[in-house]
Amino acid sequence: MREAVVATLGLLSCGAAAQAQTTVVLPDTSQSSTVSVTVSEQARIAVPSGISFNVTNVGAATAASAVAVSIDQIVLASATRQLRISLRADAASFTPPAAGETTWAAGDVSWPASTWTAGVGAGGLLSHSRFNTVATCEAGTATCSTSGLVFSLLSKPAVQRSGTHTLVVTWKVESIGS
Repeated sequence: MREAVVATLGLLSCGAAAQAQTTVVLPDTSQSSTVSVTVSEQARIAVPSGISFNVTNVGAATAASAVAVSIDQIVLASATRQLRISLRADAASFTPPAAGETTWAAGDVSWPASTWTAGVGAGGLLSHSRFNTVATCEAGTATCSTSGLVFSLLSKPAVQRSGTHTLVVTWKVESIGS
């Protein structure tokens, strides 16, 4: 312990700057390392957690409030690849508030082509059997979004049960093109 204190004090008392510097050649400077980074295709995606139809007349179509969908931090394998946003129902029909009651089919939900920033909207019908395109983002873009996607529910006079009819949907965002 005492030796460490003495050595430290000795270094502190040495106030003169170094007068000579010498370059020392290492014995082998031919060694090198390659550093590589692998970046996979990726994007940050925000879709609505729910879409609600406030049905006040089962005899008329009902539009939901506009929802937002956004994709940013898009990184794709080439500048010509695009993102396609699609939607599919997880069931053939809504779940009614009481078992056995009449409700809407997944295909009773539709959307028109909406306006997208850096993308092209596509109108469609919801399906349980396949994904249908909602929009395609432009090639080479870092962001793609809309705040005006509006879903509509067809009229269905046969629905006679009030309450919440629910349907889960799955969004798919995929890289397309070359």
